[in-house]
Amino acid sequence: MVRTPAQMAVRDRGDHRQVRVSLLPATLLFPSRTLSGDGAILRLGAEAASFGRRGVLVHGRSLAASGRLAGILDALPAGIAVTCHEHAGGEPTTDDVERLRLCLRAGPADWVAAVGGGSAIDLAKAAAGLRDAPGAVDAYHGGLAIPPAALPLIAAPTTAGTGSEATTVAVLTRPAGNVKLGIRHPTFLPRLVILDPGLLRGCPPATIAVAGMDAFVQAFESLTSRFATPFTRALSELALARIAAALPAAYGGDFAAAPDLLEGSFAAGLALSHARLGVVHGLAHPLGARWHAAHGLVCAACFPAALRFNRGVAAADLARLRGLLGMEVEEWVAAARGRMGLASPFRGAALCAADRAAVVSETLASGSTAANPRTVAAADVEALLAEIFAGA
Repeated sequence: MVRTPAQMAVRDRGDHRQVRVSLLPATLLFPSRTLSGDGAILRLGAEAASFGRRGVLVHGRSLAASGRLAGILDALPAGIAVTCHEHAGGEPTTDDVERLRLCLRAGPADWVAAVGGGSAIDLAKAAAGLRDAPGAVDAYHGGLAIPPAALPLIAAPTTAGTGSEATTVAVLTRPAGNVKLGIRHPTFLPRLVILDPGLLRGCPPATIAVAGMDAFVQAFESLTSRFATPFTRALSELALARIAAALPAAYGGDFAAAPDLLEGSFAAGLALSHARLGVVHGLAHPLGARWHAAHGLVCAACFPAALRFNRGVAAADLARLRGLLGMEVEEWVAAARGRMGLASPFRGAALCAADRAAVVSETLASGSTAANPRTVAAADVEALLAEIFAGA
C-alpha cells in the first residue's frame, strides 16, 4: 500500500524508528446529526423546524407515486410550510441545479430536504450549496472556486447506493461538452441525515442491484485508496461486510435486510468522503456520461479490469477481504452480477477515437484516479478501456 506524506510522520532511516501511520484523516467531516429507524422520515418536519418554518422538499417521482410523500407532508407540524420540487429523473445536470437554485431563491427557503436516490440528493445538495453563490452553476462545475454555503440540507436516501447523504460532493453532468464530475465543498455536507429503511420498501429489484453494486465498489475503492487510514478502512470493511450480506437478500425481496444495506451504504459514504475512491470511478464518470447507463452498472463493468490492474499493490487489503467475504472479491462480484442480471452496458459497443481520447483525459484528471493505490498513466487507461470493452 502506498503511504501518503500525512501517514509518514516518522521515516525509517535505519535507526530503528518506526513509521507512524496516522489513525485519522487530516480532517473529519460528518453530518451534524443522523436519525435512523423505521418511520424516522415522519420526523423530518419536526426536525427541520429548528432551521426555520419554510422548506423545499426535493424528491423523485416514486416517492409521490408510492404515497410516501403524502405521509411525510401529513406529518408536518403546524406552521411548517413546504414546497415540493420533483426531480424529473436521471442523473442531475447543471441545468437541473440551476432551475432548482432559482426556486430556492424565489422562496426564500430556510432549509432544503432531499428524500430520494443519489440523483435527488446530489441535485438538492448542489442547489442548496450554490443558492447564494454569485456565478452560474456551469462555472463552478468548470472549476470556479465555490464559496461557503449557509442553507441547511437534510438528506434521506430512498436507495442504498451512492452514500451521498454522507459526503460533501455532488456529482453532476454539464450538458455543454457532456462532462460528468463532482463539485464539492465542506459546507455541502447535510446538517441532518435520516436513515429510514422503510423508504427502501417497494424499491424495484433492478434499482436495488445497481445501487447496491455502487455502494459495494465505493466501499472497496475507499478501502484500497492511497489516502485510506486505519479509521477509514474500518468504515470500509464494516460497509463491505454489511453490503455483501444484505444485498443478495434485499434483491430477493427480503426487506429485513434493508437496515443493514442502508447502513452499509452510509458507512461507505463516510469512508469515501475521507479517503476518496480509485480508477473505477475515474473511468465510470466519463463512460457513464457517454453511455447514459446506471452508475452502479458502469462501476460493476469496470471493476474486474481495475482490480487486476491494482492487485499487486492491494494484496494486504485483498487478503483481509478474502477472510471477510469467504471468497476472493472478484468471485463475489462475479456471482452478484450473475445473480442480479447485471450485464455490461458496453456489450457490442466501441469507443470512437475522439471519445477514447476524451475518456482517457477525463479519467486522468479525476480526483478518484488520483486516489488509486497504483499510479495511473495514459497508457494504463488505454489498456483498461481495451479490457473493459473486450470483456463486455
